[in-house]
Amino acid sequence: MFFQLVSYLVVGIGALTSVPGQASQSLDSVAQSVLRIDARDCLGNDTFLAANRSATGFIWRDKDTAITALHVVAGCSNISIYYQGKRLSRPARVLKVLRRADLVLLSIADAPDAPPLLEDSGDPAGGVQLETLGFQLQIPEMSSTHLSLRYGGKKLKDIVPSSVADTLKNIGSPDLDLEITNIEGHLVPGLSGAPIFNQKGKVVSIGDGGLENGAVGISWGIPAQLLHDLASSKEAVTSISNTLHNAPLFSAESQASSKGEVSCSGLPLIRLRTASFSQIAGSSDDVLGLSQLINYFSVNPTSFSFDIYQHLASGATVVVPSGTTLTSNATGCEARMSDGSILMEVELASLTSDAEIQSRSQQNESDQVGGAIQGWYPDPAFTYVNVLPRFDGLLVRRKAFVHMDSTKIAPGTIPQDRYLFETIAARGHFLITVAAINNFATVQNNQKAMACRLDSTGDGCLAVNRRSDDWVRAVISIHLASFPIG
Repeated sequence: MFFQLVSYLVVGIGALTSVPGQASQSLDSVAQSVLRIDARDCLGNDTFLAANRSATGFIWRDKDTAITALHVVAGCSNISIYYQGKRLSRPARVLKVLRRADLVLLSIADAPDAPPLLEDSGDPAGGVQLETLGFQLQIPEMSSTHLSLRYGGKKLKDIVPSSVADTLKNIGSPDLDLEITNIEGHLVPGLSGAPIFNQKGKVVSIGDGGLENGAVGISWGIPAQLLHDLASSKEAVTSISNTLHNAPLFSAESQASSKGEVSCSGLPLIRLRTASFSQIAGSSDDVLGLSQLINYFSVNPTSFSFDIYQHLASGATVVVPSGTTLTSNATGCEARMSDGSILMEVELASLTSDAEIQSRSQQNESDQVGGAIQGWYPDPAFTYVNVLPRFDGLLVRRKAFVHMDSTKIAPGTIPQDRYLFETIAARGHFLITVAAINNFATVQNNQKAMACRLDSTGDGCLAVNRRSDDWVRAVISIHLASFPIG
């Protein structure tokens, strides 16, 4: 059957939408007004928070006043403001709260000179280029992220699942009927309270929170118009409940920090967390395809867990089996399992035009097989016929290939020796290409693996089943590579 297929490994992913541009306002200028908010001695439970929190805020109206998200400081008796450029901290206290919008206005003691950011209270058009600047994942230096406005749901209740909506309804903040900023892009822990600003450097929204949704997430902002409601709020400051922080939102608590970093194709991948299969499965951009893989392998994946890596600027998300080390190599990064018989390859690329997508995806695919594409034949059972688009601009294609060793062709034999499963995903001119290669996938080894699944007591089945589990975990990881909804 395999020899009737066209020998064709490289199939490009196609064109993308335009890349967000740099905000014309100097980031250095905006950075003077961006603050790290450190909240200490916070009361609460072990499920949702740590004793200390760290997020982002910004100077607004005058040098003595800062804005951040209410859930960052709720229940905390010690609040301080850190100025990165000046390398100094100042104490702060809560002056105003707006519970329904999850906003707080802080008064800074002995504040140094710092220019306040101005807000743009107009309703920006969909697709407008935006940027945010803040302290992500407790990384010491602030960094920026490209964003844009997206056409779509206008209220918080339109973008969160029912389980989260029920929790937020019980807590009462933020209000499910709140009109939010529908953001195309990705916010991560630590960007609660961060200014989201336009090309003129004016604040159009405030980073509020996000939902961890397996490997990827959902995030939103609070429109800048609500800053005026905050400034005139008469809500009692003493009524702030620490239960606000029990909402499934994010500030960068002590546990929400970078767990490590690897350079991949010259770009940083940050390890965010470890998640079980049950936690991560629902985040797939193709849940049906994932289910079909699990059914094909006839395994129970509930005991599997995965490490989640992300390129913070683009949101590109890469998943590897937990405990597997991701290391840099000549073209990107890699992870080896089962004594190297299973290899995972990752390449990232930040591109400038549609024209580069096709050629770069082809080059990445060639890299993953050592530059030798001869002998690889597509497996139609696990290859998308077409690129699958998603409403937020994500384009993804998943493919599988079997390799035939031409030196072992003989009557009545199938000279299969390797198998490859890959994901090519792109959004906003950022491309990820990930592949898992099974170098032990001969017909004989596959037959032995099937037999050992049926009877694990057979000779050598312990090692065979371990390798089979590693292969399944690697394939699941490749399937879960994607971009967050946003």
